[in-house]
Amino acid sequence: MRNVFGIFTALVTAALIIIMAQMIREGLYPQPADIDLKNRSEKIAWTSSLPDNAFIIIAISHGIGSFAAGLIAGLVAGRSRMSTGMIAMSIIFMVVMIYLFTYNFPVWFVISDTVATAILGFAGAVVGSSRVNE
Repeated sequence: MRNVFGIFTALVTAALIIIMAQMIREGLYPQPADIDLKNRSEKIAWTSSLPDNAFIIIAISHGIGSFAAGLIAGLVAGRSRMSTGMIAMSIIFMVVMIYLFTYNFPVWFVISDTVATAILGFAGAVVGSSRVNE
């Protein structure tokens, strides 16, 4: 039961971290009010007009969210801490992959965001699972 609670808590925490960072990005680089997100060409034009800093904020949020997911799941889990951390991190990773391929992001961003999310999520799972049994 602690494993399920750990995964749930980790996913909620990671989602809140990512949402807060997206809100910061939205405040700095707002989406135009007249854009139709169902129109693919308008989405592509908007994402291509964003500066690199907007993409860096998104990549940092995904990396920190993935790290937090692996860390918290590993800390809360009773047994199989590494597995629990990897499950939570993998769920965040899959959601990020879906997000990356839904929009037309630059290739450098897709690669760096994928690498950052995977490495930081794995690091979080390792750190979260490394505590000594009481």
